[in-house]
Order: sequence, then structure tokens, then C-alpha cells
Amino acid sequence: MRRAAAAGWLVALACRDPRPAAPQPVRPDAAVAVDAPGDDLGLGSAGGDPDEAPEEERIAAVERAMNELAPVANQCWAVAASDDFRLRGTIRALVAVGRGGARVEITADEPGDAALTTCLVAVLEAYPWAAPLDGQAVELPFRFTAPTQQNLIDRRMVAHRAQAGLDVAVLIDERNTGNPAVAVLDVRAEASRGIGPRRPPEPELWRLTTAASWLDGPRRVPVAAGDVLVVPRGANLVLASVDGQPVAATVAIVPGGALGVARAGALPEALPSQVPARPAAIRHVVAAAAQHYPQASGAATLLVEAAPVAASVLELDAGAVIPVHVHAGSTEVLYVLAGGGTMTVDGVAIAVEPTSVIQIPPGVPHGFTATAATRGFQLYAPPGPEQRFKKQ
Repeated sequence: MRRAAAAGWLVALACRDPRPAAPQPVRPDAAVAVDAPGDDLGLGSAGGDPDEAPEEERIAAVERAMNELAPVANQCWAVAASDDFRLRGTIRALVAVGRGGARVEITADEPGDAALTTCLVAVLEAYPWAAPLDGQAVELPFRFTAPTQQNLIDRRMVAHRAQAGLDVAVLIDERNTGNPAVAVLDVRAEASRGIGPRRPPEPELWRLTTAASWLDGPRRVPVAAGDVLVVPRGANLVLASVDGQPVAATVAIVPGGALGVARAGALPEALPSQVPARPAAIRHVVAAAAQHYPQASGAATLLVEAAPVAASVLELDAGAVIPVHVHAGSTEVLYVLAGGGTMTVDGVAIAVEPTSVIQIPPGVPHGFTATAATRGFQLYAPPGPEQRFKKQ
């Protein structure tokens, strides 16, 4: 398994408060130093040392550390929440500080998530602790709360699992968003492996990000990057490499649910009882031939309009504003390909970056302001809201 994580403080992964209910560490009631045994970090007994910093300086150093660590701890939560957003409770970390670094021991772990604690330990060990804390040990509490839903996932924080030449990253599903309507995966298969033959248990939509070929009965049909394959439940999907290149795609599954198999590095397979006697045929949508609709501040290219999911490529000019609105009966998903801005979800501003994936459940007010020219792959499940592009 690999998970994107920046060195040190995770600064490279900072998504600037990407979700409505951001967890924050709580400050300790008091910065109490306890005895720490000497070791190779240069730690010694805190009590009675004439060189020990005054208590006021030690308290100030801990307060400063907690202020600086709070947003970074939030990023640790975001990394862990890319698997499961229902992480709540307090983690207590005993930090023994020495001139050569810090030693960290987790003394309480209510969330019980290894990714979260591993990230916190790495952050606390890398933090540049102030000189007044040399030779001291302090226990820091970090309290995390879980939101009712998660609207934004940063793709850099998502774990990739691989099996036998197939790499799968579950970007959104019921487990990390609370919304069962749509799941979205990034899939990459080595050239020697390809995809399939396989029969999906639910309808799927594949947007190819590399060139490939697909099997249409006895014929091999080339498919370009950006083209879409609409794969009905139980249809036989076979994708092969072109020119020795990997096969890569973004895959939407409707309904999504919680994708345990995909989180283990495999694609879901239909049981024999789930395969229709006569599965519907796979449909190939050529992106270059799709209908393009200019808009006031951008454009939309409609790729798929039929149930169970509509798909389009949305383009917005820098400075474009989409006013706050609601889709009463559809979940919206936006897989950002380039650009970004600020999305308001139920009154809360969320920073959107080129690596963001956003899901908005039915009935949730939302709007968007593009701070740069923005391009994204947009889904509606069920279809309907995409029809507005034809009216502008």
C-alpha cells in the first residue's frame, strides 16, 4: 500500500481546511513536565535541573506548539479519513523532547486508526520543539470530531492498493463520504495485465485516461484518452493495452455503497446469480464527437445523459461564479482535472484544488467560484441537472 504523504509537517499536502467539520487538537489543561529518563536523544531528569527553563517559558512553548500543530493534525485526520471519515475521539501523545529530537509514545487512542496515529507520531517527531522543552516530557491531547458527511477528498491523500499488476484507489464511496449513491475509483493496470474479462455487479462508467482498446464481441475497438465506456451490470468488460502502455481510467460505480473489495486492490465482480441472462451491450462514447455547449463563463461537453449516471466535462473561466443552488434529487460529483477555487457547501467555504474530488448529496446547497481556469469531470446520479447546459 502507498499513501501520499509529505515529509516533516505534511505541508505539501495541506488542503487548507477542506471539509466542513475539521478536527482540531485541544490544548492541554497545563503544560506539566514529567521526569524523562536519559537516553541517546539527550533527555534527562526534568526535576531540579538548574539549567531548566522557567515554567512560564515551558508553558508558552507548549501553547505555541499546539497552535502550530493544530492544522497539521487536521491533515493527519484528512489522510485517515480518505478511508473512513467516521473518526472521532481523543489521542494522547507523550512527547519526550531532547536536543537530538523527540520520542513519541501514544498513551490513549480512542479513534483506533493506525493511519491517523502513524501520521501524528511522524509529525510530532519532526516538529522543531522549542529550547525550553529540552529534557522535558509533555502529554498532548488531540481531540477529533467526525462530520456528518465528507464532501471533499484530496486524491494525494488516498491510499493505492495493488494486486497482480492492478492498482486501485477508492476516491469516494459510502465509507469515506457517507453517501451511497456514487463511488469513484482511479484504476491503473500494467500493460501485460489489462482489465478483464470481468462482469461488474453494478453499472459502471469508465473514463479512460490513457489510450486502450476494448473488446466489442469479436472486435478490438480503439478507445482514446478522454473517451467513456458505459458498462451495464453484468456486461463483459475487457480492456487491453496499446503500444505497451498501462491502462488507466477513472471509474464511477452507481450505486456506490462501501467498496471493501476495491479497497483491497481488486475490482468488484458479479456473482453468477447477478449476471442478467442477456446483459446490455457496452456503449462507447467518443469524447471528440460529443456535443459541446458554450456557457457564459466556460463550456460543458455532455458525454452521457442516460441513466443511471450523467457525465460531462465542465470548463470554467478564471473568475467564473456558479451561484449557490440545489439539486433536489441527484448527487453531484466533480473530479477536478485542473484549476480550482472555492466551493461553498451548506454555507461552509471549502478550498478546491487540482487534486480534489467533491461529492454533493441531493438537497445540499452549494456554489463555486473559480480562482483559475478550471476543468473537471462532472457526474450526476441520477441524470437531470446536466440538461441545464443545453439552455444557456
